[in-house]
Amino acid sequence: MRNFGHALMWLGFLTAAFLTTRELDRIDWPLYSVAAVVGVAGVVLLRRTAFQAAAQTETVRTNIVALESALKRLVRNLEAMNANRDSILVYDVHGKIDAELLEDLAEFADARESMIHGIGLQGYANVMDHFARSERAINRAWSASADGYVDEVWTYLEMAEKSMREADFILASHVGGRAGGPDPSPSGGD
Repeated sequence: MRNFGHALMWLGFLTAAFLTTRELDRIDWPLYSVAAVVGVAGVVLLRRTAFQAAAQTETVRTNIVALESALKRLVRNLEAMNANRDSILVYDVHGKIDAELLEDLAEFADARESMIHGIGLQGYANVMDHFARSERAINRAWSASADGYVDEVWTYLEMAEKSMREADFILASHVGGRAGGPDPSPSGGD
């Protein structure tokens, strides 16, 4: 659309310029008016696409901030669950997951595609790799809680916390301008 706007603008203005120099003593006003309208239409189209691009950029920024916030809350809530494991009954864990993690997981999933525009496809893939691992571990912990398997619940919640922490670190490093740095996981990736 932007290229079309440029084409209209240049076509209109160059045609109008040509019409003014074709005959020194006379201007063909009807053709000149059409050429000027085409040029102005190109400028309007360029302005409109620039405004839309700015709106999309603002949406991406807003979504990136929401993604960062959701990850930080997820890490904090997983930390709290793991730290308080002695005081949480195994059958209550799936209720805590629903109450404390579900909304942030959904918010992250809804806004995740903004990462492609905000930090690039490779950054998106790196964050989503760890986020998806964490989400799977949370789902397994939920199921283990419903079935009463104590050891599995805490094993999976520890895995979820570790992977969510890595996703948070990677997103923060890309957003903070440190993209392309080393993989934060000790093994260089799981």
